[in-house]
Amino acid sequence: MSDRPDWDAYFLAGAAWAASRADCTRSQVGAILVNANNEVRGTGYNGAPSGVPGCASAGACPRGQLTYAQCAANTDYSNCVADHAERNAIRHAPAAELPGATLYVTREPCPACWTLIRAAGIRRVVTPDIDVLT
Repeated sequence: MSDRPDWDAYFLAGAAWAASRADCTRSQVGAILVNANNEVRGTGYNGAPSGVPGCASAGACPRGQLTYAQCAANTDYSNCVADHAERNAIRHAPAAELPGATLYVTREPCPACWTLIRAAGIRRVVTPDIDVLT
């Protein structure tokens, strides 16, 4: 018997590693996008776009200055300056490799990211809590 992790465990661990770079005061999210051959095609984490003052590192996040009572988790992200991990992983992947790909994320995507995931043709989304065919 081998201690070798299956692909899902392996890539979820990679998503957790990517999340360690997140620059968000509320949640650190990481994502790994892989093609049908289990080859990594994109990675991402949540944070302000390059050149924009960061949320955690520069205190520049309007959403992060609110309490959870004022702005509950998974509510409207219109006050979020960050690019989400899913969007960054998709942005870094070759467009031709998106259809049929699997996206591993450290938490369930927000509604806007679900829309982007489906539009990109990503076949499967895996988090520590869900495994969904889109």
